[in-house]
Amino acid sequence: MEERKDFSDLKREVIDVGNCTLCGGCVTTCRLLDLGFLNMDFSEGRPVIGGEPQLSSSCGSCYAPKGRPVISEGQRCPIDCGYCYYQCPRVEAPELREGLEERYEVVSKDNEIREACQKGGGAFLSLLASALADAIVEGCITVADKGDLTPEVRVAMNKAALIENAGGNYGYAATLTGIADAILNYDLWSVALAGTPCQMAAYEKMLAVGRGTHNAHDFSSNVRLRIGLLCQGAYSYDALSTDYLERERGIPIAEITNLDIQEDGLHVYAGEKELLHAGFEEIADYKREGCKICEDFIGQFSDISVGHIGTPPGKSTVIIHTDFGKEVFESALQWDFIEAKPLEKSSADLIHRLQQEKKAAGMAEKERRKKK
Repeated sequence: MEERKDFSDLKREVIDVGNCTLCGGCVTTCRLLDLGFLNMDFSEGRPVIGGEPQLSSSCGSCYAPKGRPVISEGQRCPIDCGYCYYQCPRVEAPELREGLEERYEVVSKDNEIREACQKGGGAFLSLLASALADAIVEGCITVADKGDLTPEVRVAMNKAALIENAGGNYGYAATLTGIADAILNYDLWSVALAGTPCQMAAYEKMLAVGRGTHNAHDFSSNVRLRIGLLCQGAYSYDALSTDYLERERGIPIAEITNLDIQEDGLHVYAGEKELLHAGFEEIADYKREGCKICEDFIGQFSDISVGHIGTPPGKSTVIIHTDFGKEVFESALQWDFIEAKPLEKSSADLIHRLQQEKKAAGMAEKERRKKK
Protein backbone atom coordinates (compact mmCIF):
# COMPACT_ATOMS: atom_id res chain seq x y z
CA MET A 1 0.00 0.00 0.00
CA GLU A 2 1.41 3.35 -1.05
CA GLU A 3 2.30 5.62 1.86
CA ARG A 4 0.01 8.65 2.08
CA LYS A 5 1.78 11.89 1.25
CA ASP A 6 1.62 15.02 3.40
CA PHE A 7 2.80 18.61 3.67
CA SER A 8 6.48 17.67 3.46
CA ASP A 9 5.81 16.15 0.02
CA LEU A 10 3.86 19.25 -1.02
CA LYS A 11 6.83 21.36 0.01
CA ARG A 12 9.31 19.23 -1.92
CA GLU A 13 7.27 18.62 -5.09
CA VAL A 14 5.43 21.94 -5.49
CA ILE A 15 6.63 24.71 -3.20
CA ASP A 16 10.40 24.36 -3.37
CA VAL A 17 10.42 24.06 -7.17
CA GLY A 18 8.43 27.26 -7.68
CA ASN A 19 5.11 25.72 -8.76
CA CYS A 20 2.98 27.04 -5.87
CA THR A 21 0.11 29.35 -6.88
CA LEU A 22 -0.06 30.92 -3.40
CA CYS A 23 -3.85 30.49 -3.59
CA GLY A 24 -4.25 29.71 0.12
CA GLY A 25 -6.18 26.48 -0.45
CA CYS A 26 -3.90 24.43 1.82
CA VAL A 27 -4.29 26.97 4.64
CA THR A 28 -8.06 26.99 4.20
CA THR A 29 -8.50 23.22 4.32
CA CYS A 30 -6.26 22.94 7.37
CA ARG A 31 -8.42 25.52 9.17
CA LEU A 32 -11.69 23.92 8.06
CA LEU A 33 -10.50 20.52 9.27
CA ASP A 34 -10.01 22.21 12.67
CA LEU A 35 -6.28 21.48 12.62
CA GLY A 36 -4.89 24.98 12.16
CA PHE A 37 -1.35 23.80 11.39
CA LEU A 38 -0.96 26.00 8.31
CA ASN A 39 -0.57 29.76 8.33
CA MET A 40 0.81 32.44 6.05
CA ASP A 41 4.34 33.42 7.00
CA PHE A 42 4.96 36.85 5.59
CA SER A 43 8.53 37.05 6.81
CA GLU A 44 9.19 34.75 3.86
CA GLY A 45 5.95 35.42 2.01
CA ARG A 46 4.61 31.90 2.28
CA PRO A 47 2.02 29.66 3.96
CA VAL A 48 3.63 27.76 6.84
CA ILE A 49 2.75 24.94 9.17
CA GLY A 50 2.75 25.87 12.83
CA GLY A 51 4.46 28.87 14.38
CA GLU A 52 3.12 32.39 14.68
CA PRO A 53 1.91 34.04 11.46
CA GLN A 54 3.51 37.40 10.78
CA LEU A 55 0.27 38.97 9.56
CA SER A 56 -3.37 38.03 9.12
CA SER A 57 -3.90 34.77 7.25
CA SER A 58 -6.17 36.72 4.93
CA CYS A 59 -3.45 39.04 3.68
CA GLY A 60 -1.74 38.69 0.33
CA SER A 61 1.34 36.50 0.34
CA CYS A 62 2.84 37.23 -2.99
CA TYR A 63 3.88 40.80 -2.25
CA ALA A 64 6.83 39.37 -0.34
CA PRO A 65 9.97 38.62 -2.37
CA LYS A 66 9.65 34.89 -1.66
CA GLY A 67 6.56 32.70 -1.45
CA ARG A 68 6.19 29.16 -0.21
CA PRO A 69 4.29 27.07 2.64
CA VAL A 70 7.13 25.52 5.73
CA ILE A 71 6.75 23.24 8.59
CA SER A 72 7.85 24.54 11.97
CA GLU A 73 10.39 22.68 14.08
CA GLY A 74 8.90 19.80 16.02
CA GLN A 75 5.51 19.93 14.26
CA ARG A 76 4.15 16.96 12.29
CA CYS A 77 0.99 16.50 10.23
CA PRO A 78 -1.52 13.83 11.32
CA ILE A 79 -0.52 10.54 9.75
CA ASP A 80 -3.89 10.05 8.05
CA CYS A 81 -4.33 13.59 6.69
CA GLY A 82 -2.31 14.96 3.76
CA TYR A 83 -5.28 16.71 2.18
CA CYS A 84 -3.15 19.81 1.54
CA TYR A 85 -1.10 17.65 -0.85
CA TYR A 86 -3.87 15.80 -2.65
CA GLN A 87 -6.07 18.85 -3.19
CA CYS A 88 -3.27 21.01 -4.61
CA PRO A 89 -3.97 21.79 -8.29
CA ARG A 90 -0.23 21.84 -8.98
CA VAL A 91 0.12 18.21 -7.84
CA GLU A 92 -2.60 17.12 -10.25
CA ALA A 93 -4.83 19.49 -12.19
CA PRO A 94 -8.60 19.22 -11.68
CA GLU A 95 -10.76 17.81 -14.46
CA LEU A 96 -12.16 20.47 -16.79
CA ARG A 97 -15.77 20.10 -17.88
CA GLU A 98 -17.21 21.53 -21.08
CA GLY A 99 -18.71 24.99 -20.60
CA LEU A 100 -21.00 27.40 -22.42
CA GLU A 101 -18.36 30.02 -23.29
CA GLU A 102 -20.87 32.80 -24.07
CA ARG A 103 -19.09 36.15 -24.40
CA TYR A 104 -20.50 39.64 -23.77
CA GLU A 105 -19.51 43.28 -23.53
CA VAL A 106 -20.93 44.52 -20.24
CA VAL A 107 -21.25 47.76 -18.27
CA SER A 108 -22.80 48.41 -14.86
CA LYS A 109 -26.05 50.33 -14.65
CA ASP A 110 -25.44 51.15 -10.98
CA ASN A 111 -24.11 54.71 -10.73
CA GLU A 112 -22.27 54.17 -7.43
CA ILE A 113 -20.49 51.08 -8.69
CA ARG A 114 -19.69 52.66 -12.05
CA GLU A 115 -18.10 55.67 -10.33
CA ALA A 116 -15.99 53.37 -8.16
CA CYS A 117 -14.87 51.31 -11.19
CA GLN A 118 -14.61 53.89 -13.96
CA LYS A 119 -12.03 52.05 -16.01
CA GLY A 120 -13.71 48.63 -16.13
CA GLY A 121 -17.34 49.68 -16.14
CA GLY A 122 -18.18 47.93 -12.85
CA ALA A 123 -19.47 44.65 -14.32
CA PHE A 124 -17.50 42.56 -11.83
CA LEU A 125 -18.85 44.35 -8.75
CA SER A 126 -22.35 44.56 -10.22
CA LEU A 127 -22.54 40.80 -10.70
CA LEU A 128 -21.53 40.30 -7.07
CA ALA A 129 -23.94 43.01 -5.88
CA SER A 130 -26.75 41.44 -7.86
CA ALA A 131 -26.02 38.01 -6.34
CA LEU A 132 -26.23 39.57 -2.87
CA ALA A 133 -29.43 41.48 -3.64
CA ASP A 134 -31.06 38.39 -5.14
CA ALA A 135 -30.08 36.32 -2.07
CA ILE A 136 -28.07 33.93 -4.23
CA VAL A 137 -25.24 34.39 -1.74
CA GLU A 138 -24.92 35.87 1.75
CA GLY A 139 -21.43 37.24 1.26
CA CYS A 140 -18.63 37.71 -1.27
CA ILE A 141 -14.96 36.87 -0.79
CA THR A 142 -13.16 39.87 -2.26
CA VAL A 143 -9.75 41.55 -2.16
CA ALA A 144 -9.22 45.14 -1.05
CA ASP A 145 -6.25 47.47 -1.48
CA LYS A 146 -5.04 48.46 1.99
CA GLY A 147 -3.77 51.74 0.56
CA ASP A 148 -0.13 50.84 -0.12
CA LEU A 149 -0.82 48.46 -3.03
CA THR A 150 -0.92 45.61 -0.48
CA PRO A 151 -3.99 43.35 -0.87
CA GLU A 152 -6.19 42.06 1.91
CA VAL A 153 -8.80 39.31 1.58
CA ARG A 154 -12.17 40.41 2.98
CA VAL A 155 -15.76 39.21 3.17
CA ALA A 156 -18.30 41.72 1.81
CA MET A 157 -21.97 41.29 2.69
CA ASN A 158 -23.50 44.34 1.02
CA LYS A 159 -22.96 46.70 -1.91
CA ALA A 160 -21.29 49.35 0.25
CA ALA A 161 -18.62 46.86 1.33
CA LEU A 162 -18.06 45.77 -2.27
CA ILE A 163 -17.49 49.39 -3.30
CA GLU A 164 -15.18 49.97 -0.33
CA ASN A 165 -13.11 46.94 -1.34
CA ALA A 166 -12.96 47.87 -5.04
CA GLY A 167 -9.47 48.04 -6.55
CA GLY A 168 -7.76 45.14 -4.81
CA ASN A 169 -5.44 42.98 -6.91
CA TYR A 170 -6.62 39.36 -6.78
CA GLY A 171 -3.44 38.11 -8.40
CA TYR A 172 -1.53 39.15 -5.30
CA ALA A 173 -3.71 37.60 -2.59
CA ALA A 174 -4.22 34.16 -1.01
CA THR A 175 -7.90 34.50 -1.84
CA LEU A 176 -9.07 31.03 -0.81
CA THR A 177 -8.32 31.87 2.83
CA GLY A 178 -11.49 33.94 2.63
CA ILE A 179 -13.55 30.73 2.48
CA ALA A 180 -12.50 29.86 6.02
CA ASP A 181 -13.02 33.46 7.12
CA ALA A 182 -16.56 33.53 5.70
CA ILE A 183 -17.53 30.28 7.40
CA LEU A 184 -15.67 30.43 10.71
CA ASN A 185 -15.74 34.18 11.36
CA TYR A 186 -19.04 35.20 9.73
CA ASP A 187 -21.07 31.96 9.89
CA LEU A 188 -22.08 32.20 6.23
CA TRP A 189 -23.59 29.25 4.37
CA SER A 190 -23.57 30.58 0.80
CA VAL A 191 -20.78 32.75 -0.56
CA ALA A 192 -19.37 34.00 -3.84
CA LEU A 193 -15.68 33.40 -4.47
CA ALA A 194 -13.95 35.88 -6.74
CA GLY A 195 -10.40 35.28 -7.94
CA THR A 196 -7.88 34.45 -10.63
CA PRO A 197 -7.90 31.31 -12.81
CA CYS A 198 -5.41 29.47 -10.58
CA GLN A 199 -7.54 30.24 -7.53
CA MET A 200 -10.63 28.92 -9.31
CA ALA A 201 -8.76 25.73 -10.25
CA ALA A 202 -7.54 25.37 -6.67
CA TYR A 203 -11.08 25.59 -5.36
CA GLU A 204 -12.28 23.04 -7.93
CA LYS A 205 -9.60 20.61 -6.75
CA MET A 206 -10.38 21.39 -3.11
CA LEU A 207 -14.03 20.57 -3.76
CA ALA A 208 -13.36 17.41 -5.78
CA VAL A 209 -10.93 15.92 -3.27
CA GLY A 210 -13.04 16.92 -0.30
CA ARG A 211 -16.19 15.33 -1.66
CA GLY A 212 -16.67 12.14 0.34
CA THR A 213 -13.16 12.12 1.82
CA HIS A 214 -13.00 14.78 4.54
CA ASN A 215 -15.43 17.02 6.38
CA ALA A 216 -13.90 20.21 5.01
CA HIS A 217 -16.01 19.50 1.93
CA ASP A 218 -19.12 20.31 3.95
CA PHE A 219 -17.69 23.79 4.38
CA SER A 220 -15.95 24.35 1.07
CA SER A 221 -19.14 23.50 -0.79
CA ASN A 222 -20.68 26.63 0.74
CA VAL A 223 -19.14 28.49 -2.18
CA ARG A 224 -22.17 28.79 -4.44
CA LEU A 225 -20.92 31.22 -7.09
CA ARG A 226 -17.47 31.50 -8.67
CA ILE A 227 -16.49 34.63 -10.57
CA GLY A 228 -13.06 34.46 -12.20
CA LEU A 229 -10.86 37.22 -13.55
CA LEU A 230 -9.03 37.18 -16.87
CA CYS A 231 -5.37 36.88 -15.95
CA GLN A 232 -2.11 36.88 -17.87
CA GLY A 233 -0.07 36.22 -14.75
CA ALA A 234 1.07 37.95 -11.57
CA TYR A 235 4.48 39.44 -10.97
CA SER A 236 6.77 39.66 -7.97
CA TYR A 237 5.81 43.02 -6.52
CA ASP A 238 9.10 43.61 -4.74
CA ALA A 239 11.19 42.79 -7.80
CA LEU A 240 8.93 44.62 -10.25
CA SER A 241 8.60 47.77 -8.17
CA THR A 242 12.07 48.02 -6.60
CA ASP A 243 14.37 46.38 -9.16
CA TYR A 244 12.58 47.29 -12.36
CA LEU A 245 10.45 50.40 -11.86
CA GLU A 246 12.52 52.26 -9.28
CA ARG A 247 16.10 51.22 -10.04
CA GLU A 248 15.94 50.47 -13.74
CA ARG A 249 13.27 52.92 -14.89
CA GLY A 250 13.71 55.63 -12.24
CA ILE A 251 10.08 55.76 -11.06
CA PRO A 252 9.75 56.31 -7.27
CA ILE A 253 7.45 53.73 -5.70
CA ALA A 254 5.74 56.47 -3.67
CA GLU A 255 4.38 58.01 -6.88
CA ILE A 256 2.71 54.81 -8.11
CA THR A 257 -1.01 54.37 -7.43
CA ASN A 258 -1.78 51.45 -9.75
CA LEU A 259 -0.02 48.67 -11.65
CA ASP A 260 -2.24 47.27 -14.40
CA ILE A 261 -1.54 44.26 -16.60
CA GLN A 262 -3.38 44.57 -19.92
CA GLU A 263 -3.22 42.66 -23.22
CA ASP A 264 -0.21 44.72 -24.33
CA GLY A 265 1.82 44.57 -21.12
CA LEU A 266 2.30 46.54 -17.90
CA HIS A 267 0.80 50.01 -17.40
CA VAL A 268 1.95 52.08 -14.42
CA TYR A 269 -0.14 55.00 -13.16
CA ALA A 270 0.03 57.93 -10.77
CA GLY A 271 -3.64 58.78 -10.44
CA GLU A 272 -4.94 59.28 -13.97
CA LYS A 273 -1.46 59.87 -15.41
CA GLU A 274 0.27 56.93 -17.07
CA LEU A 275 3.92 56.85 -16.03
CA LEU A 276 5.05 53.84 -18.05
CA HIS A 277 4.00 51.14 -20.49
CA ALA A 278 6.23 48.07 -20.77
CA GLY A 279 5.64 45.04 -23.00
CA PHE A 280 5.53 41.52 -21.58
CA GLU A 281 8.94 40.65 -22.99
CA GLU A 282 10.45 43.49 -20.98
CA ILE A 283 9.05 42.30 -17.64
CA ALA A 284 9.15 38.53 -18.24
CA ASP A 285 11.88 37.98 -15.64
CA TYR A 286 9.66 39.42 -12.92
CA LYS A 287 6.70 37.06 -13.38
CA ARG A 288 6.06 34.81 -10.40
CA GLU A 289 7.46 31.31 -10.88
CA GLY A 290 4.09 29.72 -10.14
CA CYS A 291 2.42 31.81 -12.86
CA LYS A 292 4.82 30.69 -15.57
CA ILE A 293 3.28 27.21 -15.70
CA CYS A 294 -0.36 28.37 -15.68
CA GLU A 295 -2.36 27.38 -18.79
CA ASP A 296 -5.59 29.24 -18.02
CA PHE A 297 -6.23 32.83 -19.07
CA ILE A 298 -10.04 32.94 -18.98
CA GLY A 299 -10.78 31.19 -15.67
CA GLN A 300 -12.26 28.00 -17.07
CA PHE A 301 -13.32 26.70 -13.64
CA SER A 302 -15.50 29.74 -12.94
CA ASP A 303 -19.24 30.16 -13.41
CA ILE A 304 -18.53 33.58 -14.93
CA SER A 305 -15.28 35.30 -15.90
CA VAL A 306 -14.77 39.06 -16.09
CA GLY A 307 -11.92 41.22 -17.40
CA HIS A 308 -10.96 44.45 -19.14
CA ILE A 309 -9.28 42.83 -22.14
CA GLY A 310 -11.15 42.90 -25.45
CA THR A 311 -13.47 45.78 -24.60
CA PRO A 312 -13.05 49.58 -24.66
CA PRO A 313 -12.42 51.63 -21.48
CA GLY A 314 -15.48 51.73 -19.27
CA LYS A 315 -16.67 48.30 -20.42
CA SER A 316 -15.89 44.72 -19.36
CA THR A 317 -15.59 41.39 -21.11
CA VAL A 318 -17.82 38.78 -19.47
CA ILE A 319 -17.62 35.06 -20.30
CA ILE A 320 -20.32 32.69 -19.05
CA HIS A 321 -19.04 29.15 -18.42
CA THR A 322 -21.92 27.33 -16.67
CA ASP A 323 -25.70 27.16 -16.66
CA PHE A 324 -25.71 28.56 -13.14
CA GLY A 325 -23.47 31.40 -14.26
CA LYS A 326 -25.98 32.19 -16.98
CA GLU A 327 -28.79 32.31 -14.39
CA VAL A 328 -26.81 34.78 -12.29
CA PHE A 329 -25.97 36.87 -15.36
CA GLU A 330 -29.59 36.98 -16.54
CA SER A 331 -30.74 37.90 -13.04
CA ALA A 332 -28.32 40.86 -13.03
CA LEU A 333 -29.76 41.92 -16.39
CA GLN A 334 -33.34 41.55 -15.17
CA TRP A 335 -32.74 43.65 -12.05
CA ASP A 336 -30.93 46.38 -14.04
CA PHE A 337 -27.54 45.88 -12.41
CA ILE A 338 -25.89 45.55 -15.84
CA GLU A 339 -26.49 45.99 -19.54
CA ALA A 340 -24.86 43.75 -22.11
CA LYS A 341 -24.39 42.98 -25.77
CA PRO A 342 -22.58 40.11 -27.52
CA LEU A 343 -18.82 40.59 -27.72
CA GLU A 344 -17.57 41.59 -31.16
CA LYS A 345 -15.87 38.87 -33.17
CA SER A 346 -12.50 40.64 -33.17
CA SER A 347 -12.59 40.82 -29.35
CA ALA A 348 -13.71 37.20 -29.03
CA ASP A 349 -10.84 36.20 -31.33
CA LEU A 350 -8.41 38.15 -29.13
CA ILE A 351 -9.62 36.36 -25.99
CA HIS A 352 -9.28 33.00 -27.74
CA ARG A 353 -5.77 33.82 -28.95
CA LEU A 354 -4.60 34.92 -25.50
CA GLN A 355 -6.02 31.74 -23.97
CA GLN A 356 -4.19 29.59 -26.52
CA GLU A 357 -0.96 31.53 -26.04
CA LYS A 358 -1.06 31.18 -22.26
CA LYS A 359 -1.86 27.49 -22.51
CA ALA A 360 1.05 26.91 -24.90
CA ALA A 361 3.46 28.92 -22.75
CA GLY A 362 2.41 27.09 -19.58
CA MET A 363 2.82 23.68 -21.20
CA ALA A 364 6.23 24.63 -22.60
CA GLU A 365 7.45 25.83 -19.20
CA LYS A 366 6.26 22.61 -17.54
CA GLU A 367 8.22 20.56 -20.08
CA ARG A 368 11.29 22.73 -19.56
CA ARG A 369 11.16 22.16 -15.79
CA LYS A 370 10.78 18.41 -16.22
CA LYS A 371 14.08 18.33 -18.12
CA LYS A 372 16.04 20.25 -15.49
